[in-house]
Amino acid sequence: MQTEPESIKTVLTDYLFKYLEEFKVNLENAISDYDPEAIHQYRVSVKRIRSVIRALDRVFEEPLFPKDLILPLREMFKAGGTIRDDQVQIGLVENVEKEFGQSFPLIKKYYQKRIDDQRNAFFKVSVDFDFDLLNDISGQIEDIIAPLDEEYLEMNLYNRLRKAMEKLKRRRYDLDQPEALHSFRTRFKENGYVAEMLYQSRYSLKISKAVYSRMKKFGLELGNWHDHYQLWSKTAVIFNESRNMDLLAEAFEMRKLITPIHDKLFQEILHLIKRDDSLFTI
Repeated sequence: MQTEPESIKTVLTDYLFKYLEEFKVNLENAISDYDPEAIHQYRVSVKRIRSVIRALDRVFEEPLFPKDLILPLREMFKAGGTIRDDQVQIGLVENVEKEFGQSFPLIKKYYQKRIDDQRNAFFKVSVDFDFDLLNDISGQIEDIIAPLDEEYLEMNLYNRLRKAMEKLKRRRYDLDQPEALHSFRTRFKENGYVAEMLYQSRYSLKISKAVYSRMKKFGLELGNWHDHYQLWSKTAVIFNESRNMDLLAEAFEMRKLITPIHDKLFQEILHLIKRDDSLFTI
C-alpha cells in the first residue's frame, strides 16, 4: 500500500519536534552523566532547529518566528562549549603520537583542563534550564506554521535552498585561506540540515537520495579537514597564551607534524570544491 504523501507543514513540524525531543533527551543525559557525546548531540539538535527556522524566516518578507523563540536552546548550546571538540582533539593528538612515535602529554593535559573548566560552566547554566519551555516552543512553532500556504511554502523553501547552494558555488574560488573555508563549511552544514529535512520527508522527490548522500559525504570530508584545522590552529593559540616552556616545545613539535597533514587535506578539499559542480546541485 502506497504511503500518502505528507504536507510540507507536517514535514516541518515533525522535523522540528523530533529534534526538540532529541535536545531534551540528550540534555537530560548530559546533566545526569556529564556525557560529552550527549552534549554534542543536543548541540547538533540546536543546529538543525536553528537552520530550519532560519531558512523559513528567509522564505517570507518578514521573519516568521520571534527572535527569542529558541533563545533558551541557544544558551544551552553555548554552555556546551567545545567539550566534544576538545575530546576529538585529544584523539587526533593520540593518532599523531602513534603515527610518529612521539609523545605530547602536556597538549593532552591542556585539552583535558579545557574540558574540566567547561564542565563547571555547563552545570552552572544547565541546573536552571526549564524543560517546560520546550512545550511552549513546540506550541509556538505549531501555531506559526499551521496557517501558512502549502504551495507557496514548499516552492519557496526549496528555491531558497537552491539559491543558497548557488551562493556557495560562487564563493568557491575565494577559499584560499582556512578561515574562509571554515565559514564555507558552516553555511554548507546549515544547507545540509534543510536538505536532510526535505530528503527524509515523503511529500516531495526534489531532494534525491543521490543529492542527499553526496552532501552528507562531502560534509564528513569537510568535518575531517576541520578537526585537523582546529588542532593546527590551536598550536598558535598555545604559543600566544602559554608561558609553560615544556608545553610550548610540545606545541612547536606538533605544529611541525600537523601542518603537512592539514595542508594536504585543505588542498584536497579546495580541489574538490573547485572542480565538482555536483556538490552544489540540488
